[in-house]
Amino acid sequence: MRSIHGKNAMVTGAASGIGRAIALALADCGANVYLVDIDGRGLTDVAWQVRQRGGGVLVDQCDLALAGDVSRTADSLLRSWGTLDILVNNAGIAYYGPTERMTAAQWDRLLAVNLLAPVHLTRLLLPALLDRPESHLLNVCSIAGLVAGGRLAAYHASKFGLVGFSESLRVEYGGRGLGVTALCPGLVETNIFRAAMN
Repeated sequence: MRSIHGKNAMVTGAASGIGRAIALALADCGANVYLVDIDGRGLTDVAWQVRQRGGGVLVDQCDLALAGDVSRTADSLLRSWGTLDILVNNAGIAYYGPTERMTAAQWDRLLAVNLLAPVHLTRLLLPALLDRPESHLLNVCSIAGLVAGGRLAAYHASKFGLVGFSESLRVEYGGRGLGVTALCPGLVETNIFRAAMN
């Protein structure tokens, strides 16, 4: 993508951490930003900062663990903008502790937010992305999607899955002009592990 100015971008997990930083960087480059997060107060703060930078902004408080909320969010974006140039699947949650102690509900919520929501959002918004020249999909995957350690089995499973999803989309759609990036940062000081289930 040669220029971000004037492009429409959705960022999930935009209320804090990496998502917040990406949203503000997009605004600094002149993009309109559609902010998605479960944290309404954090969204309000980031939206204010985007406006201070002169960027267009819309806010959507959404629980990405709920497929219905994900569908509603995608529909809302398309009703508001009609198009999308950049999709950033950043939202994520963690569980740290012995795998045998994880409940089914903890497994389900983590996989829903970290893997199923990005897949669902991408599927719903892919036609809009493919309809735009130089569109881009950024999946924030983590180094935990490349290298595994103990007590993070569910998190690793979700991030390895997201890396594979990204690679397959790059192969399938790269020739049609869709850029796909799997971002795999190392440890970053954000709220994800402070708020982790354990």
